[in-house]
Amino acid sequence: MRITFLILLLNSLFFTQVVSAVSEEAKLKGALLKAMKTHDTQMVEAIAGGGYETIDRDDVLQERIYEYLDAERQRAIAAKEKAKADALAKEKAKEKAQIDAEHAKKAAEAKAKADAIAKENAAVAAAAAAVTAKKVAEEKKKTDAIAAKKRAKQKAAAKEKAKKDAMAKEQARKKAAADKKKRDAIAAKNAKAKKAQQAKAAEKKRKQAVAAKKKAPKKQVKAKKVAPKKVAPKKVTPKKVATPKKVVAPKVAPKAVVAAPVAVAATVPLTVSDKKLIGTWKQVSSEKVITLVINKDTSFSLEQVEDDGTLTILGTWKSEENIFMLSIKKVQRNVHTRDTDIHRIYKVERLSKHRLVLRDKRNRIAYDLKR
Repeated sequence: MRITFLILLLNSLFFTQVVSAVSEEAKLKGALLKAMKTHDTQMVEAIAGGGYETIDRDDVLQERIYEYLDAERQRAIAAKEKAKADALAKEKAKEKAQIDAEHAKKAAEAKAKADAIAKENAAVAAAAAAVTAKKVAEEKKKTDAIAAKKRAKQKAAAKEKAKKDAMAKEQARKKAAADKKKRDAIAAKNAKAKKAQQAKAAEKKRKQAVAAKKKAPKKQVKAKKVAPKKVAPKKVTPKKVATPKKVVAPKVAPKAVVAAPVAVAATVPLTVSDKKLIGTWKQVSSEKVITLVINKDTSFSLEQVEDDGTLTILGTWKSEENIFMLSIKKVQRNVHTRDTDIHRIYKVERLSKHRLVLRDKRNRIAYDLKR
């Protein structure tokens, strides 16, 4: 047992020494590699020349040490060369600064001389400009006087034109009022005549009906006296009652014949000609002036001028038989404009070379235009 214990103890001591030696080797190599990494050349030379057996016998490590020291020598040489080049560059920069200072001095002197010349030239130019400005001011004064005289003349002409326009407008208003009064009088006269004719026709019809009523019973009585007693009254009565109707009918017929041409003339549709529609139409009254322009390309413009402003309508048109249709795309009131999509349908009551009368859907006269 004692022998075994001693053997184990000896083995343990030997292993400890081996491990310690390996640990020292690793530390030494680690320090060497760290010095090489941080470019600590003094430490590298100290470890490499320290006579450490582990370092000296490691060929790979010796090769790395040699390469490192050679690279450091090359770096030192490059650093010296760089320092020498920097010193030379510094010397050249100093010489350049001196040359630049001399050039700057010369440039400043030249600039001062040029400024003095420019100042003198500016004074001369200012004097010349003052003379020119005086001449220009005198010319402008003359031109302004001429322009003011021309404006005064134009203002007087515009005033005269406005006066003439006002007179023309007043005359147009009076004419339109007279035309309207005349039309209203004619319409009233026609309405009165028509009413009288209708009353006369109604009275005539009433008299004819009364006469027929008075005449019918007498014939029925005669029929009853003549008819045999054996014949049933139901068979005889229709024949005798039908007779008055045939007799009365010719008397009423003349009225129908007289009225028929008027009704036919009113219902005959007016065929609208696009060629007649195209052009500029106007309607002038005391309240407003309407201008309708119908173009060949199916576009139209309607301008309505009143005391409180102007209404302008733009869009397209088309006609079919006696119908005139407007598709309104844009409406402008004075300076305010809006887009829209409105359709208006008018009935053409009259279309001639110089007159266009349109009625709206309520059968009222919407426009009575002339050209």
